[in-house]
Amino acid sequence: MSEKVHYEDNLFYLLTDIARLKNGLKLSIDKDFFAHKFLEDLFFIDNTLSRHYELLQNNPYLIRRKDYLFSIQKLKKRLTELQEEVLDKTTFFAQEDSDRFPDLKRRMAKHLQDVQNIKKEIRSNMDNPREDNSSLSSNEYSLLMESSEDEA
Repeated sequence: MSEKVHYEDNLFYLLTDIARLKNGLKLSIDKDFFAHKFLEDLFFIDNTLSRHYELLQNNPYLIRRKDYLFSIQKLKKRLTELQEEVLDKTTFFAQEDSDRFPDLKRRMAKHLQDVQNIKKEIRSNMDNPREDNSSLSSNEYSLLMESSEDEA
């Protein structure tokens, strides 16, 4: 994986993929051609979104982290809505694809739990904002001023 994760673009891309799949469910497409690919795309989105969330959980000091968490929360909600629609359209999928539905339900429950956890974290951050580590404390400022006066 690359050193830098492009959260904003990656999350936008996942959003467009979710919208594409939702629109696909509205069409009368042939299951023989598209059902398997549809589920593969759905599981790819699921895995990629989970991976981004995990990376954010492991990086509490990321700039714009709260924005990305909010985006992930919205994406997880939309993904679970899509997963629900898929579970309602069981006749569209072949038996071997339908065998993956229990895993899909488990993942859906995990996303819903993550949405609640993100809400709690965002609310907690709003109630107790962390100290901004990028600003100088009065002691650090005094120390810097002393060293600049000594040089003058």
